[in-house]
Amino acid sequence: MMKYISLLLILISAGLVFAEDNQEPVIDFSLEDLNGEIRALSEFLGKGPVLLDFWATWCVPCKTEMPYLQAIYEKYSDKGFTLLAISEDTPRSQSRVKPFIMSKRFTFPVLLDPNGDVLKRYQGNTLPFQALLDSKGRIIEVHQGYTPGDEKILESKIAELLETEKADEE
Repeated sequence: MMKYISLLLILISAGLVFAEDNQEPVIDFSLEDLNGEIRALSEFLGKGPVLLDFWATWCVPCKTEMPYLQAIYEKYSDKGFTLLAISEDTPRSQSRVKPFIMSKRFTFPVLLDPNGDVLKRYQGNTLPFQALLDSKGRIIEVHQGYTPGDEKILESKIAELLETEKADEE
């Protein structure tokens, strides 16, 4: 019960608005990707769960976690899972983002949030910060920080969400 109350408080404080009829959130954001294209969250919804992973090049736990996120992305992206890595690097350090991503051969989409506006909307205050969304964009869970083993818990939640959404379609 406490988990649901905490989630409700997060949703309210994040300023999410829900449509009366189907409880779908009316939220979207648009950010620039590494190629200078503007990408909206809504482009990635509807296919499966979406993980918003807020990180920065100066964040050691973020960089430690990213290879695990890449492995999860590779394992589940063909099943509808999307990982959006949202860089919180400021304009001062933003030039390091693309070289870092390319050097590690990460293949998930990377978006730039140089002013932290999207992170603030999700009430994140520690990096890494993650918000796991269902295919409709509803927040299923949020997580702050990284401890080895967190990736296993995250993977099980993604797999469970994929199964639930697949069952709902049938």
